[in-house]
Amino acid sequence: MQHSYGAAFSRVQSGEEKYRLIKSGESDLDDAAWIAQNEAEITRLRSMIDDEAVCKHASSLNGGRKCTIEHFSLSGDESFMGAANYHARIRFEDGSPSWFLRVPRVATCNTVSISLIEYLICSEYATLKFLETTAVPAPHAFSYGLAGTNRDHGVGVSFILMEEVAGICWSSGEASKEEKAKVWAGLARILKELEKHPFEKAGSLCLYSSQLQVSKCASDRFLVLDPRGPFSTSTEYYSAFAEQYLELIADGQLYTEYPINAYLVYRFLKDNVHQFKRSVDSDGVERFYLKHVDDKGDHLFVDDQLNITGIIDWQMARVVPREEAFGPSLVTADMEALCGGSVPLSLDDKVLLDLLHKGGMTGSTSDSADEKIRRFFWGLALETEWKYALPLATAILKCFGVEEKWDAWKEKALKEYETDDGLIRLVGS
Repeated sequence: MQHSYGAAFSRVQSGEEKYRLIKSGESDLDDAAWIAQNEAEITRLRSMIDDEAVCKHASSLNGGRKCTIEHFSLSGDESFMGAANYHARIRFEDGSPSWFLRVPRVATCNTVSISLIEYLICSEYATLKFLETTAVPAPHAFSYGLAGTNRDHGVGVSFILMEEVAGICWSSGEASKEEKAKVWAGLARILKELEKHPFEKAGSLCLYSSQLQVSKCASDRFLVLDPRGPFSTSTEYYSAFAEQYLELIADGQLYTEYPINAYLVYRFLKDNVHQFKRSVDSDGVERFYLKHVDDKGDHLFVDDQLNITGIIDWQMARVVPREEAFGPSLVTADMEALCGGSVPLSLDDKVLLDLLHKGGMTGSTSDSADEKIRRFFWGLALETEWKYALPLATAILKCFGVEEKWDAWKEKALKEYETDDGLIRLVGS
C-alpha cells in the first residue's frame, strides 16, 4: 500500500496551526504569504541538516547499508510535515524498509527553549522504545540526537530516526458506520494492550541511564507548558495543569482579551478536580497508563481492510489516570459539538466505550462515562474572543454540575475568589 503521510502531516500544518495563529492574533497573513513564510522557515531548517551525517548515522544503525535522504516538497500534501515536526525519508539502496528523520520545527524559532525541545525529543524516543515492548503498532525508534551536544551525531539539529509506518492516514469524517466500527474495534484492542502496562506515577516517559522512568509531563495539547511532575495521585496531576494555566493567565501570556473570565474558569476547574472518577486497584493504589494526547484520528494509519497498521505522533504522550487513558477522547469526539459547547457523549464515544467494556476492561461504560476530563483539557481552547470562548466556559460549568447562566455564576465566583492573588492582579490591572 502506498504511504500517505503527506496528507496527514500537511493537513495539520495548513489547518490547525494556521487557525491557531490567526485566532491568537499572531498572524494576519493571506494564503500566499502564509505559504511563503512556511517555505522560508523550512528552507532555513533544511540548511541546518547535514545530509551526509544523517546517512552515515543511519547506515551505521542498519548493518552498513548505504542510503540517501529525500527531502519533500516545501508545502502542500507532499510536504510530509505537521505544525510541530519536519520529516525527511531515509531510503536504503538495497530496498530495506525506509526510515524517517523527524526534526522539531521549533528548532528554527526562539519561542521554545532549547531544554524543552530536548525534553520533547527524549520523551518521544522513550515512549517509542516502551511501545516496542508491547503489542501496540507504532514506529520503531532507532536513534535520537540533541543539537549542540556530544550526541548529535553531526546532524546539526535535534532529531529522531524512526521507522516509516505502512498504510494510509485514516479519517473518520467520511467513514461509514461499518468502517468506523472496524477501526474502533482495532483501537479497543490497542487500548486493552496499554491497560496491561500500568505505571505508578503520572507524567511522561524518559530514559535515564537506559532505564525507563515516568518523569515530568512533556506538554498538553494546545500549549507547550513547562514540564512538571511526576505525580503520585490524579488530584496532584490535574491540579498542576490548572495551576499552570492560572499562572499564564495572571502573567498576561494567555487569554489576554478576557483574562478575568478565563481565570475564573480555570480556578473553577482546579477546585473541582475532585469530581473526576478515581480508579484504584485491589490494594487501594492508583495506577496510570500511557495515552496519546493528540489523538484527533489522523494519528491512526490503516491498511486496505482498515486494520490499524500504526499509530504516529507520540511527541507529547503522557502517562495518565485510568479514566483519562480509556475514557472519552478526541478521536471519538463530535468536534462540532465539542467546540460549540455541547456536553453529551457522541455516538462514537459510546461505541468505543462499549467495545472496551465488552472486551473485559473495567471502568466507565457508555451509560456511566461523562465528558469532564475531555472538557478539562479542551478548556477554552485557543479562542481569542470571549464570544467564542463563552460556549466552552458554559459547557465546563454544566459538565461539573453548575446550572446557572454565566453572568450569575461569574458574580458569585468573583466574590468566592476575591482573595486569590492572581485574580487580584487581574482585577487591579
